[in-house]
Amino acid sequence: MNARPRRLARDLLVVDVGNSKVLAVLFGGGVERFRVRLDYAVAPRGRWAASWRAALGALRALSGAPVPVLLASVAPRRADPVERGLRRHFGGRIHRAGWRDPWPFRIGVRAPATLGADRLANTAGLMALGHASGVAIDAGTAITFDVLDRGRLRGGLIFPGFALVADALHDHTAQLPRVQPLPTPDLVGTDTGSALRAGIHYGVTGGVVAIAAAVQRSLGRGAPLVFTGGDGERLCAECPLPGARFEPDLLLAGMRLVGQRIFPAAGAAKFSR
Repeated sequence: MNARPRRLARDLLVVDVGNSKVLAVLFGGGVERFRVRLDYAVAPRGRWAASWRAALGALRALSGAPVPVLLASVAPRRADPVERGLRRHFGGRIHRAGWRDPWPFRIGVRAPATLGADRLANTAGLMALGHASGVAIDAGTAITFDVLDRGRLRGGLIFPGFALVADALHDHTAQLPRVQPLPTPDLVGTDTGSALRAGIHYGVTGGVVAIAAAVQRSLGRGAPLVFTGGDGERLCAECPLPGARFEPDLLLAGMRLVGQRIFPAAGAAKFSR
């Protein structure tokens, strides 16, 4: 059974601090005004810090009047300097999302304090799209499955992503090279490199599809499977199950949904697909 689409904060800066990048998206009047993504691997630390300061200046200039800031982080050590910069540029209305926030679903896990803000936001994103039940599948460094069951976060699964598997095979063997996982390689490799790429691709995609199918059966036929994250589109394309779709901004939708509750004066707008 689906819920009605929810109303989302109109004026809000959402900042997502992940293991590999920082993404900041400014919403004004219910529409996206500006987006900046900074990847840690692209620039050395000094240059990254300068790029972040420049991005903050641009965001502040575009926002005009100060807007509330909602920060999600799965990397606290990276999030602390990001938050300090945000406070210098945007003042005091800054909140770091956590499990005690007014999420629009019940939390049914045993240790809610261990839930990452990304998983909470992705689950809220399902509700922002109008689903009371479904699975959010976030394919990044790790692949997380978060299971929403009739308005309750039942729990989830965590699975290694493509790059993580590739790194582990190299780091924990004597002779296997580090390879770049490629979409849809040949099924059977003809040398060590292609055999690794085939094993990584079909092992990860097969595992993800098998898990998704089992969870979907537990929720009921046709429960939505919403893929997101850097490898989400790739995995969604490999998923033959009904109800599979790719939503790149699932976390942003969830953050705007809880942001409307944390900062009521930030306004509200229906999420635009």
